[in-house]
Amino acid sequence: MAQIISVASGKGGVGKSFFSANLAISLKNKGNNVLLVDGDLGGANLHNFVGLKTAGVGIYNFLKEKYKLEEIIIDTPAGVKFIGGASDILGMAHISNYEKLKLVNNLKRTNFDYVILDLGAGTSYNMLDFFNYSEKKVVIMNSEPTSIENSYGFIKIALYRLIERSLKNNPLLEKVLKRLRSRSMNYKKVTDIIDDLKMYDSKSIPEVVDIINNYKVGLVLNMLKFKKELNVFYGFENVANKYLGIKVEKLGFIPYDISIPESLKRLELFYTSTNENFITECIDDIAKNVLNKL
Repeated sequence: MAQIISVASGKGGVGKSFFSANLAISLKNKGNNVLLVDGDLGGANLHNFVGLKTAGVGIYNFLKEKYKLEEIIIDTPAGVKFIGGASDILGMAHISNYEKLKLVNNLKRTNFDYVILDLGAGTSYNMLDFFNYSEKKVVIMNSEPTSIENSYGFIKIALYRLIERSLKNNPLLEKVLKRLRSRSMNYKKVTDIIDDLKMYDSKSIPEVVDIINNYKVGLVLNMLKFKKELNVFYGFENVANKYLGIKVEKLGFIPYDISIPESLKRLELFYTSTNENFITECIDDIAKNVLNKL
């Protein structure tokens, strides 16, 4: 049974797809059987990072046209198996819960060791649920304040989404659920959720505490220009623990290098074509930490 590694970001432009593709190549080069999946259902472009000009068949064909999963898995110049996402198709960004579960369950039943699911940016229910369904959760960001803020927001909302889904069938918790779904009244800390549960239904507290205690996220810092930017890791870790009560694992960093965007413009496979050994070593270290720390 395959383990799903989801890669998410709070905003676009932080190198998520570049990282997902190179993580897949790194894991494959270490002897793992890897499937790379473009989970962006609105603007898929992951195929560009593994040497493909077009994705061909993909998730749309599986969910909407009754293709079997094995019929949408294709080979890539990068040497990893690949499933394309969807773009420019009306309604694909809003698939049903049944379709989400169908995709996730079928991916887990494959004979791959790892399925790397590159998620679309943002906090739609689809992206949050795919993230939460995964065995290993990775968030990638850079040191810009907007990226840090949006990454924290994504993790917070993903955690709250998981708590909300665990409580949604409890009629005693209508006010708690309303606050979990509200932007203006949203809980600042998970301890505030626990306090409200004490008021309305204390029997639900152990389940929520268990979700919080077992919620683990890995963090990757991309496009690092200065050593001092590594302090972002520690600040983020402290805030996540203080307000969300969760453990954030520091998986590693990738330095900024002009050769990366240049290789993408030429549709070259960065990991296998570059002479920048330090960057590939950083990716290899992160891949090892994904497997060992999450």
